[in-house]
Amino acid sequence: MALSFLTGMCLALGQHMLYRSLHHKAENNELTKVRVVLYGRALAYLSNCAFVGCVILCYRQRIWSTFRERALSVWTIDQVFLATEDPSIFLNWEAITKASLVTAIAVVIWLTPVATIIFSPGALTFGDYFESTLTNSHVPTLDFTQESNKDWRVPTYLPDGTAKRSMVYYNTTDIAGTSPGFFDYYDQPSADINRIALMNAYSLKDSSLNRENARLKSCGGNFNCTYTIDFLGPGYNCETLAKGSGDNAKLNEAGSPFDTSHLVPEGSEIYYAKVDYGEFERPQSGNLSAGGVPVGPVANDFGCFKTEPVLWIGVSINSTEKIADDSPFKTAWTHRFDPYIFRCEHHETKYTVKFNYSGPFYDADISYEFLAPIINTTLENVHDGDTFSADAIPHSGYIDPRVDVPLYRKTSAYHAMGQVLRTFLGGEMELTPPIPGPSYTRVDSKISNTRLVSNITGDPLPNLSELIPDFYAKMILSILSTPQMVIISEDFAEVNSTRYRSTFIYNPEKLWACYAPVILFVFIILLIGAWTIWQDGTTFSVGFSRVMVTTRNTTLDDISRGACLGNDPFPGELMHTKLKFGVLNEDNGAEYTFIEGTSGIGHCAFGVASELTAIRKGVPYAGLYPAKKVTATKKEKAN
Repeated sequence: MALSFLTGMCLALGQHMLYRSLHHKAENNELTKVRVVLYGRALAYLSNCAFVGCVILCYRQRIWSTFRERALSVWTIDQVFLATEDPSIFLNWEAITKASLVTAIAVVIWLTPVATIIFSPGALTFGDYFESTLTNSHVPTLDFTQESNKDWRVPTYLPDGTAKRSMVYYNTTDIAGTSPGFFDYYDQPSADINRIALMNAYSLKDSSLNRENARLKSCGGNFNCTYTIDFLGPGYNCETLAKGSGDNAKLNEAGSPFDTSHLVPEGSEIYYAKVDYGEFERPQSGNLSAGGVPVGPVANDFGCFKTEPVLWIGVSINSTEKIADDSPFKTAWTHRFDPYIFRCEHHETKYTVKFNYSGPFYDADISYEFLAPIINTTLENVHDGDTFSADAIPHSGYIDPRVDVPLYRKTSAYHAMGQVLRTFLGGEMELTPPIPGPSYTRVDSKISNTRLVSNITGDPLPNLSELIPDFYAKMILSILSTPQMVIISEDFAEVNSTRYRSTFIYNPEKLWACYAPVILFVFIILLIGAWTIWQDGTTFSVGFSRVMVTTRNTTLDDISRGACLGNDPFPGELMHTKLKFGVLNEDNGAEYTFIEGTSGIGHCAFGVASELTAIRKGVPYAGLYPAKKVTATKKEKAN
């Protein structure tokens, strides 16, 4: 009994270990899936056999105690003997009331397979598993300081042999770079930056460009992932200075080149932008040879960055509300227009970008902190009728290619990036009033080709002052789509990788929820069986030989005459005869003498209650110790 219980425990543990080894394991071979599932079911079946075997052994011990304690009908005794294969015992009221413990053990025998064979394999299923890992990995980032060390005369290469590309085209005072005092100076944005900016600006998808294998490179495989990078780069800090017609006080103080009178409804423009005041002059001199080499002496500020152009942008938004009857603009306009003007200054900016790769989708959540102006100078505005001129002060704020070459090269990269943005923002959009009509827009700006205008109306979007910094940031991030750019670098980042995988899923709680009641009840029954053996002082069985010797009773011979074939249906009167197991009060004069010299008279058998006495523990009934020979002599009765 104990061995059967321990075997069942080991097999249940083996099923648990098998399922645990399969947990979250992907398996694409269908035959392998079926095979490992069958392994688990086999362990469940064998575990059930062991537990049921333990219970049956205990059941066999307990039924004999029941037979000794109570007189039961032959029908009930029959069902008790057959309870492991015939569930009709549960419909026998006599068995339920007079043999309750035995019937309860039989219930466990019948229900154990339900828990072990049927339900326990359900702890292992196959489905989608959400796998999540957190690692520190190399991820692509931008490092504008790489431009500080880039010398166009000395090419650098990627491991695959591709030459790295700069953001800037330079002119020089000496192409060979050997003459004393030579220096290189800014010419224009490189073709690569122009291409990247153009593709991003004209894309109607509100996201930055990205390399084709970016997800594989960043997430480390077929994963979704998120990670955050920080880098310094250029950014435009925008501030609204005028809202509504006639709100020009702040504009005049800031030296704006225009005011709200240019915008609808006072003027004719719904978009008006001046973005090139203070632009780096190209060419820097009228006497340049090939490569931008100056002929003759050059000025002290030759090639210097004096200032960064400020973006002055005015937009007039159609409120879609009918214009008031008392409005002075009612003669030309049917709806109220709300003009506003803002300016954007070029700053060195700290970017914090959270990348999110999810399935086929890619998103970048960008936040930025404006640190300081890229060039710390201010334009002094000079108006002379329709002309405008300016001078950047202080001169000490100039970025000179002769003084600090690394700073000049980084500033060149910042300026080139800002210059490609400004090519899309400059110009105007003029709207003809609907009265007398017809109303239409004349466009003289590349902004109409970008996503900064509405796809429905073709007008600039109302929150343009907020969209331009984000538009610029995504243009900068688009550089990541071209890995041969010099500023592409790598950084360590905490990457949270996730993916759904079709795997085995094991629920140990479900498995042990099936086995726990089985183990508990089988263990209790094991204790009952062990206590019964100790109480009886011997073990019992239900084999034919045991049944044969326990039915050697002349009374049984008499009442069973005519029913010796074991046939069905069995005589009803015999089936309802109540029998009990005990010491038969034989009166045949037989005396049994044991080798040790002790003697006793008694034969244990089934019989009617009136001819039996109780079996006592420790009494050497005939046949109890088969290893000891007994002799029998028959004495004649005196009477």
